Amino acid sequence: MSKNKYLNLLVIMLMTVCLTACSDDDDKISEPTFSHITITPEKEIYHVGDIVTCSINRTSPGIGDLRDTSYWWYTSWWFTDSEMKADFQEFSDDNVNTSSPITLTTPGRVTLYFFGRLEYPHWDWRKIEIGRTIIVVE
Repeated sequence: MSKNKYLNLLVIMLMTVCLTACSDDDDKISEPTFSHITITPEKEIYHVGDIVTCSINRTSPGIGDLRDTSYWWYTSWWFTDSEMKADFQEFSDDNVNTSSPITLTTPGRVTLYFFGRLEYPHWDWRKIEIGRTIIVVE
């Protein structure tokens, strides 16, 4: 290649790096942070038929022009059961989100999930996914 082609390629690469490095979108957005999932009652091993509730604390609200949020609870065995629906819940005034009662129906390693969708301007959205795995026996 000639020197001009190398220079053109170098200029294009530098412009690409500058444009991506100069983006200010991430400077204005800081996602909320959350604690770990607390399961009530707390046990080492659960049994099929046990009823639990899950909760999580929002430890910081984050920064940015947050347009809309939605939060929900889900369990690993619901993915294969079309009858099971997500459990949408809002945060309380003291920044706690608590699931509806969940009946443990499947033995094995079960993951209880907290999901969130954070919507920002310009069709930007972020996903929150926090899980906690427990052991359930017959």
